[in-house]
Amino acid sequence: MSPGVGEEAGETARTVVTALKSTPAILALVIFNLAFMGIVAWTQHENGARWQELLEMTLKQCGAKGG
Repeated sequence: MSPGVGEEAGETARTVVTALKSTPAILALVIFNLAFMGIVAWTQHENGARWQELLEMTLKQCGAKGG
């Protein structure tokens, strides 16, 4: 019987963990990249909120009805 998706995913995960154990620099880069993407996502979310507030304030001052 051929292995299912769960077994294949588990084997792949074990292989990746074993490979990362032997190369800690790559593991550090992966962790850094995940943290960096999280920071960028949070910053963009905050910028979006700031721009939304600025747009609403501008529309209010111009006499337009904002949504």
